[in-house]
Amino acid sequence: MPAYDYKCDVCGTVQEVIHSIKSDPVIECPKCSQRDAKIPMTRVISGGAGFNLGSTESMAWREKRNRIRNNAKLELKQVERWGTQNKLVPNVGGEVTGNWSDAAKLAHEKGKDSLSYTKKVVEERSTSKESGVNDAAWKAARDKLDKS
Repeated sequence: MPAYDYKCDVCGTVQEVIHSIKSDPVIECPKCSQRDAKIPMTRVISGGAGFNLGSTESMAWREKRNRIRNNAKLELKQVERWGTQNKLVPNVGGEVTGNWSDAAKLAHEKGKDSLSYTKKVVEERSTSKESGVNDAAWKAARDKLDKS
């Protein structure tokens, strides 16, 4: 049952009364009724207990933690599903090769800069042939999820 505040208009006494929301009782002032005067009290709007979900700092911290965890899960799913390989085809001057290591060798033979292929060669060596997933990127995404 809800609690209501009642105030005496004569002496200013405030009293809390618990009753059903459907009932509309006539509450008399306890101080004024001692002097043989039956003064009815009027219901006043009280502040109530309120509703608090927590401080904004704790809510922001919780939201940030959930966002980091969800992003880590999504990153891991993306790596597992799509892999990390770029869809670039290894080639040298338009001549397509089977892999980036062969492209680097061919570039060196033709007298072109073969150092620009180094990043792709390293990436290719760390990528699983069956799944197309970069093992280092998968491990990093998995560690990130475990830490969150």
